[in-house]
Amino acid sequence: MVKTIKKNTTTAKKTTPLKEAPVVVKQEFKTCRYQDKNLKVSPRKLRLLANSIKKMSPQQAALELSFTNTAAARALSRAIKTVVSVAKNNYNLSETSLKFDSIIVNEGQKIKRMDKSHGSRFSRGIIIKRHSRLLIILKGEVKS
Repeated sequence: MVKTIKKNTTTAKKTTPLKEAPVVVKQEFKTCRYQDKNLKVSPRKLRLLANSIKKMSPQQAALELSFTNTAAARALSRAIKTVVSVAKNNYNLSETSLKFDSIIVNEGQKIKRMDKSHGSRFSRGIIIKRHSRLLIILKGEVKS
């Protein structure tokens, strides 16, 4: 007969240090808007540029527009610089986090005048000067 000897072993409980809950810093986003109701640029010409810069950052868009030699580019560049400075100074947004939320170009007023050299008897030679409405909404992080 073989005797088995049981050893009395006690296992010490391992105490793990308390884990602190991760601190979640909630980033606060704000929007800033710029509106120009009477730009003397055709909406079609302004939309061509607005659609090409929508996915860029405002700094990249301003740089891109500075090399475009059109009246629409100059008006859009001026508007972007204005809305960036307003977002930075008045809304306390960091300049690197700014992105376009939306750029909307709509038709503004139309100025019509008659000129006989621009048409026949029935179309009366009406010249239409089109204007645009521009709405730019920027979204960015608040500086901490």
